[in-house]
Amino acid sequence: MAEGPYLLGIDMGTGGARAGVFDTEGNELASVATEWSTDFPRSGRAEQSPKEWWECVIASVRGAVAQSGVAPDAIVGIGVDSTSATVVAVDKNNNVLRPALLWMDVRAASESDTLAATGDQALQYSGFGPVSAEWGAPKSMWLRNNEPEVFEEAAVIADCTDWLVNKLTGEWTMSINHAACKYFYDSDNGGWPTSLYESAGAAEILDKFPKTLLPLGAKVAGLSLAAANELGLKRGTPVAEGCIDAYAGAIGLGVVEPGKMALITGSSHG
Repeated sequence: MAEGPYLLGIDMGTGGARAGVFDTEGNELASVATEWSTDFPRSGRAEQSPKEWWECVIASVRGAVAQSGVAPDAIVGIGVDSTSATVVAVDKNNNVLRPALLWMDVRAASESDTLAATGDQALQYSGFGPVSAEWGAPKSMWLRNNEPEVFEEAAVIADCTDWLVNKLTGEWTMSINHAACKYFYDSDNGGWPTSLYESAGAAEILDKFPKTLLPLGAKVAGLSLAAANELGLKRGTPVAEGCIDAYAGAIGLGVVEPGKMALITGSSHG
């Protein structure tokens, strides 16, 4: 085995965690997938356990690195992606307060209607039509409206990728990819559309989102000591800001300029 450098990718899909080790030309040396469970407590609801997420991430990363034969010191960067909008609420000590609301969960239909009824200019990106109950903004509103004790205790409400980046680095950031696609963030028009959230009676939700927003691929921080020990990797290994899994798939297929198209299938389609 050459000395490297090598890269580690972590994908958190609907059904489990996948980890792969690659060389810098994109050639895969090894990959491992570990499945987790999904709970369906009521019709239209789907939840997962972030504790189980992390256990599966550990198993997949350790398995992939072992299969690849690559030394942890030779891995020079970590990239991540996940489903979206899969919403997680954590307290000031980063303890998860309730099961995550999986992307396919549509319990926030009423909150979606409230957002759509504002007619705010931020809705231009959804065609001023219906707002999907799957998105992160209505799900965050649902937590505030229906589980106020969870909402009050939550120091951070974040998407799945943001949670994973925090587990890896200890830093709270939010991917602009997630924020723009599922929460109406618009960097061309001032960032967070406060008028939309205010009109929907949900302005306080903005205080719960991670304060630092980063573009896909930006370095967040180095791998923390705790995460490095659990994953069997080197402390300080750079972790890059992640994105939505379908977008990562498009990039992997080379669909990065006008005139190209990707068809991405799985638990959902893009």
